[in-house]
Amino acid sequence: MADNRKLLVAVDDSETSAYAFTWTLYNLIKQDDHLVILHVAQGPSLLPNPDLVSDYVVPPLEPSGIDLEATVTQESTALVNKYLQQCAQNNISCEGKVVKGDPGSWIVEEADQISADMVVVGSHAYGLLKRALFGSSSDYVLHNTICPVAIIRQPELPQIHDPLTSVGVSRKIVVAIDRSAQAFQAFKWALHNFCRESDKVIVYHVHHPTTLPVTAVGTGEFGMEEVYMPADLTEKDDVQALNDSEHLVEKYMQYATKETKIPCEGMVVTGPTEQRVCEGLQALQADAVVIGSYGRGMLARTFLGSVSDFLSHHSPCPVIVVKTQKQKEEDVEKQKQENIGDLHQHAI
Repeated sequence: MADNRKLLVAVDDSETSAYAFTWTLYNLIKQDDHLVILHVAQGPSLLPNPDLVSDYVVPPLEPSGIDLEATVTQESTALVNKYLQQCAQNNISCEGKVVKGDPGSWIVEEADQISADMVVVGSHAYGLLKRALFGSSSDYVLHNTICPVAIIRQPELPQIHDPLTSVGVSRKIVVAIDRSAQAFQAFKWALHNFCRESDKVIVYHVHHPTTLPVTAVGTGEFGMEEVYMPADLTEKDDVQALNDSEHLVEKYMQYATKETKIPCEGMVVTGPTEQRVCEGLQALQADAVVIGSYGRGMLARTFLGSVSDFLSHHSPCPVIVVKTQKQKEEDVEKQKQENIGDLHQHAI
């Protein structure tokens, strides 16, 4: 486990933010960690940001701009002091900062400036239309930071245990994996930075079967033509692909057994990735899900960010997205081969 970590937690005056902060104290903070509490004051607005301001903000009619500025500063300082006191009660090293401007931009900038090891934001369960109208700070932070991001939303369904008070109780942590280097890095990060020996870790992989039809369209000598695909060949491919998926999960579990004392189970399911992961989280009543992703960049998100984006909006439990920190896209394939080699070595 990394020592002397810096965790940046963005707060506002909403219930969602209060829940996310308390969840952080009981689920993420380790001994020797340092917590940086950041509040971005935006001033009164009729169009609140979905994630980092209260649901109802109505501007006063009469105060001057100077008086209004002072009010915002006092309220922001009082808010941060409240969270600092909560840290002090739990003997957690901390500091607080109040800034003014756009929440998403400030959170990303502050994370870079302090070299944060992790960023935590609360997120409201708003739909696509409301996010499109107002924007989303959690989306911006997720897409633009280079460190792991935890997106915390209050659970809608009753939990097996209260994640805010049940310290030491076994949690169910799902780590969604595939064959990428990002998945392996996220798995290692989870084992050493988040999971406890009392937890139950589920290595969760969504298998995609071979779905070639009996006849497939191919490019022949005279243009487009149908190519016959034997049914037994498709079935054999399906069986081999499923065996490969199960073997992949086994290698992850063997790595965890060799490197830690954290118990792991494996699950392989079939279907659309986003849908099956969310269904699995609900069925398992998971306390959190960890998933890997690239760092910054629209291009990387286009190909690899769909699952993490989907979970950040639809997961029934907190989501931790682990980035491939400060790694250029051209190095990813090389890193992938090295990590898969590590898995083979530990599996022997």
